[in-house]
Amino acid sequence: MIKAIAFLAIFGSLVFLGTGGIFIIAGGSDNVLIGGASIGIGLLLLLITYFLVREEAKRPIKQNINVTLSGSGEFRQRVIQCPKCGAPVKDENVKMIDGGLLITCPFCENVWTLEEEPKW
Repeated sequence: MIKAIAFLAIFGSLVFLGTGGIFIIAGGSDNVLIGGASIGIGLLLLLITYFLVREEAKRPIKQNINVTLSGSGEFRQRVIQCPKCGAPVKDENVKMIDGGLLITCPFCENVWTLEEEPKW
């Protein structure tokens, strides 16, 4: 609603400023007074529009965003075992290095990287 009022006020102020300029250019004491008053009204409309838009910009924007996440495959917990000795690996033995998972076996000290299985 404020945008529509601001648009109309700017349009009206431009009309008043243009009319005032025409009256001032036409000359004569009456025309200069009417032109000055018209320019004053135009400037007043611009000032009112400025304050309306500034107050509108201060108001907080309320938005509700609903997001639903779903995977592309089924999710299942996976027990990681050492390929060398078959011992289960705990979370503290998995490190993220350069986007890959580096796993160290807590029993035989074997180090390997975990590659994700394709989902298709």
